[in-house]
Amino acid sequence: MTINRYLSRRTMLSTGAAALGVAALPRLAVADYTEQPDIAGGVLKGKVMLSGAPPKPEEILISKDHGHCGEGAIVPDPVRVTADGYLADAVVALKDISQGKPWSDPGTVPKIVQARCKFEPYVQVARKGAELTILNEDPLLHNIHAYELIGRARRTMFNIAQPQAGQVDKHVLKMRRGDVIEIDCDAHNWMSAWIYTADHPYVGVADSKGEVSIDRIPPGSYELTAWHPVFGETAGDVAVKAGETSEFSVQFKV
Repeated sequence: MTINRYLSRRTMLSTGAAALGVAALPRLAVADYTEQPDIAGGVLKGKVMLSGAPPKPEEILISKDHGHCGEGAIVPDPVRVTADGYLADAVVALKDISQGKPWSDPGTVPKIVQARCKFEPYVQVARKGAELTILNEDPLLHNIHAYELIGRARRTMFNIAQPQAGQVDKHVLKMRRGDVIEIDCDAHNWMSAWIYTADHPYVGVADSKGEVSIDRIPPGSYELTAWHPVFGETAGDVAVKAGETSEFSVQFKV
């Protein structure tokens, strides 16, 4: 099954649909999720692809703290795509699942690390209401500014200064109506990262080969969305059978 409905971030900008440079975002809409530890279910395995040449990277000059941050320019929103078109860092999510496997994956415990004037990881998934750990490994000031993206707007969630190496702060990810959090550093304008928050654990991030696998899915038919920080979102339908592995592909077009 191939999903290829697509509305690009740049198209949204040119039509005025995303005034702050953010495409319309998928919404998971399940407020309460019931965990079923004994569920087996089925598996979805797929790849995310980019059709067309990647856009020319937008570079920002490293303007301060050269001794630690380096010299030259950096790409704040990198597009990682293989030579054969497989796209990393896209979030793939099933919609409207109210019960299923527990949130047991340690990868869903969110953490942002600042190292060599970059945020790590660049894209991650977290449970709505989870506690985010923020660690500064650099011997200089970072100022972490987090925004909840809500349609055309973005809302400040927190704004924390970390002037010392080894400093740790924690913040609960309380979302109002959005799913995606943009993380910036007010002290270093090239630093950026993204957190996709979900009501259930049936969400995955494409790896460096564009691959995503989601397991223990309750049998049924679902809408599947894919979101990328640069290319916006796309959606389609998938079917899952108990004890079987179903394959899918997602394609963003430029």
